[in-house]
Amino acid sequence: MVTMTAGPGRETRIDILRGLAMVVIAINHITVAFQIYHLDGRGVPTPSSFGYSSSASIFVIMSGYMVGMVYQRKANPTAAVLRRAARLYVYDGLLLLAVTPVLAMMPAWEATAWSADFLHRSPTEGLLLFLALLRAPTLLDVLQLYVIFMLVTPVALWLHRRSATLLVGVSVGLWLASQLATLTGLLDPAVVEWKFNPAAWQIFFFVPMLLGTRRAHERVFAYLEAHRQTTILLAVTVGAFAAAKLLHIERHIPNSGLLTSKGNLGLLRLIHAPIIIAFYCGLLSWRRDLVASAPMRALACIGRQTLYCYMATVWITYVLAALWYRAGGGYATYLGAVMLAVLLTAAVAVVFDARARRTTAHRKLAITA
Repeated sequence: MVTMTAGPGRETRIDILRGLAMVVIAINHITVAFQIYHLDGRGVPTPSSFGYSSSASIFVIMSGYMVGMVYQRKANPTAAVLRRAARLYVYDGLLLLAVTPVLAMMPAWEATAWSADFLHRSPTEGLLLFLALLRAPTLLDVLQLYVIFMLVTPVALWLHRRSATLLVGVSVGLWLASQLATLTGLLDPAVVEWKFNPAAWQIFFFVPMLLGTRRAHERVFAYLEAHRQTTILLAVTVGAFAAAKLLHIERHIPNSGLLTSKGNLGLLRLIHAPIIIAFYCGLLSWRRDLVASAPMRALACIGRQTLYCYMATVWITYVLAALWYRAGGGYATYLGAVMLAVLLTAAVAVVFDARARRTTAHRKLAITA
């Protein structure tokens, strides 16, 4: 998760995409958490309900892209990336500390539902597993995934300096190995501790990172602005995927679970996520004045402060879900929780974006002084 303030030359449409993904993640977090306690009623529909990719997929892709676009320009990319990895590692630990009071009051069945049973069984051993990036409660595993990717990024940058083809080949090879290992039974999905298999999900980080080093978005947006029929074609494709998902057509395919696997990033998810991103880019290219509208500016603000927004949504999800269950549940309060999570996401973005602007202004004054 790369968090930056707005500045000259920054592509606002990328921030909007990241902000949209963050808002959808906030809604999905509340829904999934409340479903742990048997939410009575349909969850608030989001784009994740109409396809084979989640907002986490889009988020990882966009984050990898930003890493390539930002860190490749640094005087010492390796040092900068490792500092970022250390910062994310600390934030993940702070997030665990923040949700610990909620986890502490959970009985065993509830902790298991939140994938925190390893902390309940043996707090010391569980903490060591967490610190070693081997286990994490629900929703905290995403930050662990980012830490792993950032730690591996110097190797990816080294491969990229030698050959972009080599980097893509290694990334695709690791993804294929993950699929084959599961298909042949060499790797049993039931015993994989990570909800996001890093060997599979890395393709959504390092291939976009390569594109980020080349600022591919400039050519993509220019093409979509000049060829609006492409956006129409993408809309039809997205609609076809949505129909297939709603009709569960994939169930008629042998080993369909492998194709739609989230943890192992199945083939349908691998294909669907880039199509969704391209479709969103097409919509943002259709009318440039749309980018300047108030809702888009709000999404861009969230997109610039995704790390803090993500941490806030995870914490509020734990708190609201536990309180909701203990207060007796109710669909209306679920809807209220969704609205609160979205508002909190926006509020956190505004606060930290303002702080980032002040910091940038102070640095500029220090340079000119």
